[in-house]
Amino acid sequence: MIQAIEHKSDNREHLIGVLHMPLLGCFAFYLFRYRFFSLVSHCRTRETYVGKVWHRLFAPVADDVRLELIGALFQTRTPIALGGATLVLVLLHSMMAASGLFIGVLVIASILVTISRLLLNSAFQKARSKALEIGPAVTWEKRYAVGCFAFSTLIGTAGALAFQTNNSGQQLLATALVFGYAAGAVCRVSIRPIICVPAVVLAVLPTAVSSMARLQADHIFYAVLLTMFVLGSIETIRFLYRINIEQISLKHDFAKLARHDALTGLANRLGFKERLKRAAMRAHSRGDMIAVHSIDLDRFKETNDKCGHPVGDALLQAVAGRLNGMLRDDDFAVRLGGDEFVVVQVEVSHSREALSLARRAIAALNQPFVIGRHELNIGASIGIAIGRDSEDLEGLMLAADRALYASKTNGRNRASFAHLGEAKLPSTG
Repeated sequence: MIQAIEHKSDNREHLIGVLHMPLLGCFAFYLFRYRFFSLVSHCRTRETYVGKVWHRLFAPVADDVRLELIGALFQTRTPIALGGATLVLVLLHSMMAASGLFIGVLVIASILVTISRLLLNSAFQKARSKALEIGPAVTWEKRYAVGCFAFSTLIGTAGALAFQTNNSGQQLLATALVFGYAAGAVCRVSIRPIICVPAVVLAVLPTAVSSMARLQADHIFYAVLLTMFVLGSIETIRFLYRINIEQISLKHDFAKLARHDALTGLANRLGFKERLKRAAMRAHSRGDMIAVHSIDLDRFKETNDKCGHPVGDALLQAVAGRLNGMLRDDDFAVRLGGDEFVVVQVEVSHSREALSLARRAIAALNQPFVIGRHELNIGASIGIAIGRDSEDLEGLMLAADRALYASKTNGRNRASFAHLGEAKLPSTG
């Protein structure tokens, strides 16, 4: 009779221990789904102590580097599938040892979360095939974080459940599951510490707490080891993150050098082709047009020969500065070589907008340039081609060049539209 009562009491304690784990998991998921990013945004400000520590450990990155890091997050389709399958197998083993409704719910939740994460990966790859800006990319990153935190919570719950039992086989499998998942997260997700650190904590901490709650020497020692593992993981995440940031930043620096003119800092011919393609794709998706302004400086060769190459180089830099100063954020200027420039104007709805920009460009370049002791007067001839077909960019450039030739042939210091006739512009020099 006494043994039966003790056995019933043990079952009740085990049931209470099992029931508190899903509540803990749901609370953790709510916290990270709805509160995590706002909490981190507050803590990461440099005015807080946590912010200072965070900035010391994980330095912020430029937008172009962050875009690449976010893209790397979604190259984890195979680890996601393998992780989901492993979790389901461990939970099925637990069902064989001690069947229960809650474990069945965990199995279903694991399958659904894994499928959702795989579908999210596929959706991101489709979105990435188009030009992806930093704003939408951050939204994708948050979606990834939600899936990652949900799966980490399931891992942590499975580990905690194993240590609520006396089955050493389940505890061994749970240990392998938790350590394997945490190690994989450190290797693959350390590129975004804001996701990786909470994911490791969510996966490991419930198992440590559950083991500690048994109040047995071996289990307490095991929980301490898990805690030390988490602390060591944070240092490893910091190390891997900084290495990745340095490599990606270096790669972007070299890519920038390859795509920009060393003298003026404008895009060069390679950078021009890439940026023009992206601008044309955005214009096509929005239903807008782009205008390509092919610009050739008037009287530059004579000025360069008369005043010398150093003055000519300084003059080209000054021209680049004036062109950049009159452009909107999404418009851009290019130096193709010599005294040949191109300006790409986006979000054009009518030819009048292109003509207005050409007028301002010629007026700006007609103003005298003071280079050292020299006051230099040059001008500019412009050929304009307008289109929205992202598949015929070469044709658009050829049309702008033909219009430029027409401007130079007909007296210079003017702009001509490709296939739209010529608009003579008055000199302001």
